[in-house]
Amino acid sequence: MTEDPLDRLRAEAVRDDYPSMLRLARALYETGLGPAEVMRECYGVAFPDEFFVLATKPVLMFEYTYQPWDLAVPPARGGPPEDDETDELEADILARDADLVPLGVCRNMYAGFGGLYLCYRLTELTAGRATVFSIEYDVTPDSPITRRADSLLAALHEHLTANAAWVESERRRTIAHSGGHVDDSDVRVAHKFVADIEALRRRIGSSH
Repeated sequence: MTEDPLDRLRAEAVRDDYPSMLRLARALYETGLGPAEVMRECYGVAFPDEFFVLATKPVLMFEYTYQPWDLAVPPARGGPPEDDETDELEADILARDADLVPLGVCRNMYAGFGGLYLCYRLTELTAGRATVFSIEYDVTPDSPITRRADSLLAALHEHLTANAAWVESERRRTIAHSGGHVDDSDVRVAHKFVADIEALRRRIGSSH
């Protein structure tokens, strides 16, 4: 009996082997599944609506991980990409706690929980919750895992609000000491980031 190619890819796909997950995702898209169905097949859980909104409207102050985001890009949008190497940082997070789903890192190291990886948990997703946890960038076997927010959008809103406050404080310092690197346009951009994330939260809220 010939082994079903899709069953073989399912058996081979493991989360700490990024190329194997990409191969499975591409094969699933070829069967006609959409992103939500592909993600459920790849991870065994349903991902929240916010994930798919953020997959199509990336937040600029948030550095996305390769997976799960790459797996949610259907062929019509140019994905999933060709095989690539597993990201060591993502692999380190999974080695620390395989229940975590690394999502990305907030870029401003000086605002809120900037510089920390934000993650879902598979057990939380299974329970229908989009709770977000953080873990430090340089992961060790003892790295603390901290609950941060009820959702990724809530966590990003908190970070971007803190970022706007930090930019404003840097602007005041620049004016006081002259020759600084932050100007009024930076303040406007920081507040636009907050407005954009608030618009995304309203969009998700109005869809329920």
